[in-house]
Amino acid sequence: MLDDLVATRRVLESDMANVAARLADAESIDRLRALVDRMDELVDDHVTYHEHDRAFHDTVMQASGNRIARGVVQALESQVINTARYMGRTERSLCVASNRGRRRVYERIARARPGRRGRGHVHPHIAVTWLVRRSGSGKPARLQR
Repeated sequence: MLDDLVATRRVLESDMANVAARLADAESIDRLRALVDRMDELVDDHVTYHEHDRAFHDTVMQASGNRIARGVVQALESQVINTARYMGRTERSLCVASNRGRRRVYERIARARPGRRGRGHVHPHIAVTWLVRRSGSGKPARLQR
């Protein structure tokens, strides 16, 4: 179930990031940068780090203007956000690596150019982060697209 949730989230958020790369205003881009910069400082505080992570993803979704897709992602996550299996591993090194991927998403949105939108980096960021965090059995091949 969690793999399916992540696969669905990845599809929706990737599309929203693609749209955000075209529509994000300066305020949204500044907020994304501030969140990524702050998460670099929070890698030893996984609780606050994950709060900022959720804010980052929500800012991308808001910047897209797609209220329906944002609502679907929020509804899906609300069912599992506090479960240990969904939160997964929280080691410092994983937070550092995850934030590098998040920074690439921010940079894509901030410097969007025709033909090179944010979508290219959101898909791998969400899937790779989940594959590293996940625990237990499952079928990670279902996440491949």
